[in-house]
Amino acid sequence: MTATTDNNKLQYKFLFLLSTVYLAIDLNVQGFLSLMPFIVEEFQITRAVAGLYFTCYFLIATIIAIFSGRIADTIGSKKGTVIGILAVGAFFIVHGLAPYFFVILILAFFTGLAFSIITPSLNKAVMDKVGRKNRATSMGIIQMGGSVGGFLGASLLPLLAEKFGWRMGIVIAGILAIGIGLIIHRYYREKNSHHEQRNDAGYTRLTFTDSFKILLQNRKLLIVCGLGLALGTSIGAIPAHYTMYVTQDLNTTRTLAGFSLGILQIGGMVGRPGWGWISDKFLHGSRIRGLMLVGGSLALVTLIFAIYITRYNPSLFLIGLSSFILGIIAMGWMGLFFTTVAELVSPRLTGIGTGFALVFTRTGAVISPPVFGYIADVYGSYLFSWLAMSLVVFVLTLIFIFASKNG
Repeated sequence: MTATTDNNKLQYKFLFLLSTVYLAIDLNVQGFLSLMPFIVEEFQITRAVAGLYFTCYFLIATIIAIFSGRIADTIGSKKGTVIGILAVGAFFIVHGLAPYFFVILILAFFTGLAFSIITPSLNKAVMDKVGRKNRATSMGIIQMGGSVGGFLGASLLPLLAEKFGWRMGIVIAGILAIGIGLIIHRYYREKNSHHEQRNDAGYTRLTFTDSFKILLQNRKLLIVCGLGLALGTSIGAIPAHYTMYVTQDLNTTRTLAGFSLGILQIGGMVGRPGWGWISDKFLHGSRIRGLMLVGGSLALVTLIFAIYITRYNPSLFLIGLSSFILGIIAMGWMGLFFTTVAELVSPRLTGIGTGFALVFTRTGAVISPPVFGYIADVYGSYLFSWLAMSLVVFVLTLIFIFASKNG
């Protein structure tokens, strides 16, 4: 009874420790994206080519996501997390030494490969330690670290770039990631795996193929993953292009554009535990209704960016406010989404189940940045890019609602 009671409480020390992993990752990734105006200027590339960075980052991570999840189930959450974050930090340090943009794109592949094991490992850690009552909130809290890191990266790295150059900024961010990886290695204590095996001993007889077949037979999981494809477009295209959008369409400085991306991340920081809290407290633990609300809100806010924000010269206050709201919706859904996925599979399939869902969300993230940028290149602004995203999210959300009600 005591263990159950403890599991249902918010375990802040545990959650804070894990949140530093996402902080380090997004400090590097979102910080690097905030440097795109500097990188575009140095390498003289188009918006569509710049958007390829996020595509390359997620491409390999998408292809091997299921295998990465299986690895997390096999080696445990601690080893998966530590190996992943140390490798990500090392690769971003090398980013700062790259002489050509195509070299950066190659590095993006390897960085995404290292990142691929982190999310399944952290999701497994939360599912093993936290009870259902506060699970979505807890998942959101650890992912909130990503928004903090994204804000710091987007706000500070452009300032460092103005003074010391963009290369120095990303090298410093990579060193920080390695430092946090060493802290996780020192202080994170993983749940006893032998106890887990006694609770689900049959899992040890399942091959990878058997596990994969179980996932494919889970209709509810497939429905949720379909919506994940739409939601993934927001975490791909929006941060990849936001500084260029604010700079070129809204006519601001590069530093202010980086600050706007930081405000977007603050919105995500609020949204990640916020959506989980709404699901836990106000929707009586209904993850499906929560995801319906997220999808509808995302379709609406991207439509507003197309028909109002982009077309009318907004004030600095409106740019900041709209960035914050967009962040809550577009960058804040991951905790609720992955809680839903984890609860739809066996506890010992958490890693591979997360990897399976990541295939869908990362496919959206891989495809959307170059498409978003290409549409902007063709029409000379991001207006129709926002419209296209709104339409895609709206249609897939309607399909999700219909399939859920008939499932």
